[in-house]
Amino acid sequence: MKTAVAFSALVASTFAQSYFGVISARSASPVHLQELTARGGKFFLGGGPPSSYCPPQVGDACPAGNYTVLAGGEGTLSLAVVVPGGQQVYVAPDGTLSYTSPHSAYKPEGSIVDGWSKTEGESFGYLTFKDGLIACPAGEGNGYQVYGQIANVTFTPDCLGFSALTSNTTEAGAWEY
Repeated sequence: MKTAVAFSALVASTFAQSYFGVISARSASPVHLQELTARGGKFFLGGGPPSSYCPPQVGDACPAGNYTVLAGGEGTLSLAVVVPGGQQVYVAPDGTLSYTSPHSAYKPEGSIVDGWSKTEGESFGYLTFKDGLIACPAGEGNGYQVYGQIANVTFTPDCLGFSALTSNTTEAGAWEY
């Protein structure tokens, strides 16, 4: 019995460690130390809180939804949510860093779901997309929209490459985003 309990605790801690938040790093820029937020099917640096939702019937069982939490980072990436079926992160054909709607696995044809890598450091970790991440101004009050660098997408000079710093957490971020 002790072995089963110890194994369960090990599995739970392994999965808990795969949840993490992200902040951007690009010194002396408007995106430096901005939180990555899931909002309206896309990702942003700054510009407001995540668009989290919790069904009323779930009540107190919902995570707060005040910040965006991710899961994975070993090839693929998902939002750390409770909603059945989860929500997968992908780079859309236009380069926008996006995520699937709750209860749906739909992604536009040509979307990229792999190419993610998460590494641990002494103080924080790093999340990388195979060819890099870019943030472009999203309009007044909306912060910067995040894109994956992919072939055939050209970015304007006011877009900024950045590093994605990670900080582990043990809980899902929201019921759904």
